Amino acid sequence: MGIFDFLKSEPITSPYGRLQKVMFPSTSHIRYENGHEVITPATDSSGRHVGCKRGVKIEPNIQGGDGYTITIYNMDGNHPDWGNNVQMAPKQMKIIKTEDNKTTLRGFGSDASGSSFADYGIVVFHSGNDIEKIRLQMLDRGIEIEYLK
Repeated sequence: MGIFDFLKSEPITSPYGRLQKVMFPSTSHIRYENGHEVITPATDSSGRHVGCKRGVKIEPNIQGGDGYTITIYNMDGNHPDWGNNVQMAPKQMKIIKTEDNKTTLRGFGSDASGSSFADYGIVVFHSGNDIEKIRLQMLDRGIEIEYLK
């Protein structure tokens, strides 16, 4: 698949219900390290890294098992060799908590080389079926990246 049509997402269902295919486009993000916002020369006055086009894709587990597969793409163009710019390789996750306005997923299992997915999580912030933002959690490093509309 080339650059995905990230404007076509299917609804979120809750509580602990199914999370259907989600393709969330983001043009800016905020980075946190150990709970503190990271400000760099690349951030604007609101602390956002602007012009960083990313796409967060959540889909039923691509290996056919339980849970979901989460992949993050760099939407600034196609990679010359394989077509898609994968920012974060696919991670397998399960829903661990659903609240009125957010759904939390955590990684489980491991990839083909044995690297654990347990250090990753995603929080989907939503108002009904409208996704407001998605937060990637890299738990082993104390890093969170909040992808915004």
